[in-house]
Amino acid sequence: MQWFDGVVNDRLSRLLARSSGISITLVGRDSEYLKVLATSIVEGDPKWSKRRYVEDFLLIEPESGNIGIDRIRDIEEIMLHRPSGDGKKYVLIHQCERMTDESANAFLKILEEPPSFATLIMTTTSWQSLLPTIRSRTVSMRGEVPRELMDELRAKYGKRVPEIFAASRENFTILRHFLEQNPDSVESASFEVPSDLDGLVELIKEDVSESFESIVRKRRAFVALSRNFISTDSFFSTFRRVSSVFTGSGSFERARELVKVVRSILSDAVIASVNPSSKSLTNLDLIEWLVDYDLGKEIMTDFIWCDRFLRQRTSSLSSTLVALRALNSLSRNLLRRENGGN
Repeated sequence: MQWFDGVVNDRLSRLLARSSGISITLVGRDSEYLKVLATSIVEGDPKWSKRRYVEDFLLIEPESGNIGIDRIRDIEEIMLHRPSGDGKKYVLIHQCERMTDESANAFLKILEEPPSFATLIMTTTSWQSLLPTIRSRTVSMRGEVPRELMDELRAKYGKRVPEIFAASRENFTILRHFLEQNPDSVESASFEVPSDLDGLVELIKEDVSESFESIVRKRRAFVALSRNFISTDSFFSTFRRVSSVFTGSGSFERARELVKVVRSILSDAVIASVNPSSKSLTNLDLIEWLVDYDLGKEIMTDFIWCDRFLRQRTSSLSSTLVALRALNSLSRNLLRRENGGN
């Protein structure tokens, strides 16, 4: 199966073969896809040895929401020594938009004059949020999950595809996992979520193993929780029942996941109002439900807020207030028709 866009792969390979001391930024909508694409490019370079993975490759990723100055110092350190022979050193900065201002300014000095043996690869889902001085010093390339892969998922799982489609669309590693599985070995029961609000809260707060099935199940729990706020007549009392999800350890990442789900529902609501069979829809199991709702006048404003929040570099905001804002976006913008949509 062709996992990557062959044209992009060829362009990147040719660029790396003829360049030295170069910086490349992969830009796209799926962060995990960009990471896997970048890693495959590195591993496919004949001048890079996997046996020297520790010495000649450095992966930088956000920690607690950000990429701090200490990680930039790690880049400076790996650049101090040349690789063996005529090899290369690679630095992959995943989700580079999460660099703090201090980190971004320090990284600029590396970009200005990287060693000839070094290749810097950055990934981002938010190109415009990078400093203009960083954008001007790097070669940017689009990297999107080939549409054919989503079509293959639909064909392979048939009527069961709504169970896994949204999570697969948002995360390439999940998509790849289910495409490699025999559908008969994937049990629908592993994706079931509680029907009651308290059960959903406990499931979302569980510190479970991050298996592919558990990731899909947890996302479905966020969707089910969100639907409660569309149907409820007592918004604030309902929020008090779920507020523990957004306090304590891991609360900010849970708030981010909620905002991501809310953004996808708002987007689907707009698309479904025009074309309920569009291939741009994400939450396939919600479409028949969404068409029974009219759209609030603030829906695009709230979608943009969700989108901007997910592009921010800070995790200092109140998780509770973020969740409250996101859930209110659904409550005020999905308005059930009195006649049930007829």
